[in-house]
Amino acid sequence: MATFRDKAIVLRTRSLRDADRHYVMFTAEHGKVLILAKGSRRGKSKMSPHLGSFGVVDVMIAKGRLIDRLAGAELLTSYKTIIDSLEKTALAQGVLLAADAMTKRDFPDDRLFALLLEFLAALDASPAPAHGRRHLLFDAAVGRLMDTLGFAIDLRTCVRCRKPLVPEGNAINAVQGGIECRDCRDPVAAPISADAIKALRFLRYEPLDAVPLLSLAGSVRREVGFVTDLMLTTHLEERFSALHYLRAVS
Repeated sequence: MATFRDKAIVLRTRSLRDADRHYVMFTAEHGKVLILAKGSRRGKSKMSPHLGSFGVVDVMIAKGRLIDRLAGAELLTSYKTIIDSLEKTALAQGVLLAADAMTKRDFPDDRLFALLLEFLAALDASPAPAHGRRHLLFDAAVGRLMDTLGFAIDLRTCVRCRKPLVPEGNAINAVQGGIECRDCRDPVAAPISADAIKALRFLRYEPLDAVPLLSLAGSVRREVGFVTDLMLTTHLEERFSALHYLRAVS
């Protein structure tokens, strides 16, 4: 049976009967894969502890006719502060669920793997958000994720006339999939401030470890969260569960 090794981040798991699990992983060289781990729910399983926490795992995978199987796993990097914080766990799981919902299996993308690594490292090093409060790292990671996959909105030009945006009079239009300028805006489109557009640009283009240093007024933070949620639900509809997860744990 052919095997291969790769570095992987576990996106989600599903328990099966007979103490087995399905693991959905995003790997460095093979993209998103679905793996069957036989007996991983048993207490004596040697591989389960390596896969049950947020981290980077060295996996050996055996190719199967119907489904690939996990042949070995070793934890390479563990993000301990994420594991120890419910708030950080919720944020990490939300972004990983978003990555799962927005990608297809067996399409390698080294940029996306690098983004997930950068996000987990930045979240691990940052202070935990206040209970019930959303962290800007979620909005930054989702914005970068959508940009990498080609779903992101243009933050510099009007979605209708394609002219550069001016500071005032802009609006976010989910139907058009972007920001409208003062001359093109639909009367029912939600207004968006110049500060919110600047914040969205910062979150998309600056390194993720700089995001916790960004200080925003409460109104601007709410605008940023609104735009992130709007774009996610517009593109993914009912298939996307990360927002429901974040709201449930907060």
